[in-house]
Amino acid sequence: MKGEIDTSFETLQRDLFASGMAAVIGPNAFVVWLAIKAHADNNTGVCWPSVRKLAEVTGLSSPTVQKCLKTLTDANLLRVASGGKGTRSTRYVARERMTVRIGDQVICVIAIDYVPSFLRRRLDALSEAIKTGSSDPEAFATCDIIPADGFVWDNDSKTLRKRIAVKDLPRVDDTDVVGEIETALSQRVKELEGNAKKRKSR
Repeated sequence: MKGEIDTSFETLQRDLFASGMAAVIGPNAFVVWLAIKAHADNNTGVCWPSVRKLAEVTGLSSPTVQKCLKTLTDANLLRVASGGKGTRSTRYVARERMTVRIGDQVICVIAIDYVPSFLRRRLDALSEAIKTGSSDPEAFATCDIIPADGFVWDNDSKTLRKRIAVKDLPRVDDTDVVGEIETALSQRVKELEGNAKKRKSR
């Protein structure tokens, strides 16, 4: 007897639960999202299961699947790559969502295409760019930035804009970081004083 086994597995962004998005979309949309991910091409993320196929593999009705597809699209967890024509099914790309916070303040959501062979590397590059504040064009080229309520995306400077009250900023307990900030501020003050002296001497 010759057996077969499928050892492939999927991973999920914890943020889907931490942000409450899993509860917002509900269990039906969640299972449809997983079914779409299970059909994703490893190198492109594109898949084309029909509504009937998604209904079959999830145990949901076709009308419920159609509602779920809209829910997922509205939540930026699904991108329609192209519409179906004739017997050709619509092409989809599942998306991952990650919430970016400063302290408890949500500043934006990053949505990135689920492309299994590249996803880990892209997520690592995004994480590094966000932690260091670097503007890595390659990291951000493959994602969409969705500003949180009250924030605005400035396309000229490629930055999010909003005033945040000092009380809403996270406290820094790390003395090394505080020391670095104090040193940087001290150097800047010296530079400004030096520039002022130069202007006076002219």
